Amino acid sequence: MPTPSIRAPNPVGSGSSPPFTFFFLHACTAWPVGVIGLALSSSLVNAGVPVQRVGAILAVTSLAFTFEFVWAPMVDSSLTRRRWFVVGTAVMCACIVALLVAPWHAATVPLLTLLAFSASSGAAAAAVSVKGIMAYETPAGRLSSASGYYTAGGTVAKAVAGAGTLWLLTHLSSRPLAAAVSAGTAALLGSAIVLTSADRSLRWAAVPAALVATLGDLWRFVRTPNGVLTAVMCVIPFGAGTEAGLIGAIAREWAVTPDQLATFGALAAVSTTAGAALGGWLSMRLGSWNAYLALGWSMIVLVLGFAWSPRTAVWFMTVELVYRAMATASYATLLGIVMKAIGQGAASTKAAALWSLANLAFAYPLLIEGRVHDRAGTVAMLVSDAGLGIAGFGVLLATAWLLKLGSGAQRLAVETS
Repeated sequence: MPTPSIRAPNPVGSGSSPPFTFFFLHACTAWPVGVIGLALSSSLVNAGVPVQRVGAILAVTSLAFTFEFVWAPMVDSSLTRRRWFVVGTAVMCACIVALLVAPWHAATVPLLTLLAFSASSGAAAAAVSVKGIMAYETPAGRLSSASGYYTAGGTVAKAVAGAGTLWLLTHLSSRPLAAAVSAGTAALLGSAIVLTSADRSLRWAAVPAALVATLGDLWRFVRTPNGVLTAVMCVIPFGAGTEAGLIGAIAREWAVTPDQLATFGALAAVSTTAGAALGGWLSMRLGSWNAYLALGWSMIVLVLGFAWSPRTAVWFMTVELVYRAMATASYATLLGIVMKAIGQGAASTKAAALWSLANLAFAYPLLIEGRVHDRAGTVAMLVSDAGLGIAGFGVLLATAWLLKLGSGAQRLAVETS
């Protein structure tokens, strides 16, 4: 049962949303990740902007999603989830248009950074509302189906948005037209919100109590050993797939043309969907923890091999497609671990808080690796990516050991008291 002060599921129309609705809603909110991560980053590098500065733009994109935990209690406690989605999507689309129309050179990087952060913040607010709709208004028997559609929608959209927008930018005569088509597609995907159940917000007088109850539930969770270990898993760069964030910036070193990069984006939609299925299959066969560890180490090995791979477009696209599939599989296994850990209560807020940490795990390695690239080259950047993953695994092991030691000390104290 939800805490009384936390907004409960709305009984009116509850559970009437088809599971496939969440494919389109997550595709909408994931759209700026693809646009900024592939189309914009590649275009900026080709325009002469240093990779380090492009990496900073990519990092703030992830950072915006890190602040999902700020939006989650507000979405759970005020307005309606539909209204939050519409507001967030409108901000996202407007900023995407501005990003693709603004001048692209080193002097405008601060403006582009602000616009990227704003677009991603709007998407993050909308994404929180989608999680709330799915968590509280989808019947338990259809939740797994809705979750599958949700994951697939995000992975496909990131690939299609990046590849499609890059193709538009390189083949249409007008950047404003390309921007309008890209943002318009995201808005069209977001129109699936009309298929969701109508929900009511709490009375304004009840909002403060709801916020206190929601944050209290989050605080109790993060103080438990399970909460601590799950939070550490989310914030470390082990299995985070960081290297994929710099693909647009380093592709030219493998002689990849814009058209080939656009083709890669289309193929990545298939690769990431297969990766989501792989993550579920491995979790069922090996268990979520074992699957998570196996995928994380496989990605480290793949990145190290990629560092000294032949500099050809075919090799680049092959390795990157495999890497994207592994990163998506790792994401799926981590999602399963998180959803099991958070339990009930303020589920959407706890999920948003943990996924904020997961986005942070993608953001800070980008800053580090972008700087390493500009100072020491691509090989050093890829080696540093692997090194960060290994360090993250070490932190996870140390945390698990300390928590086990602490639990043993607590049991000993109870037994001797």
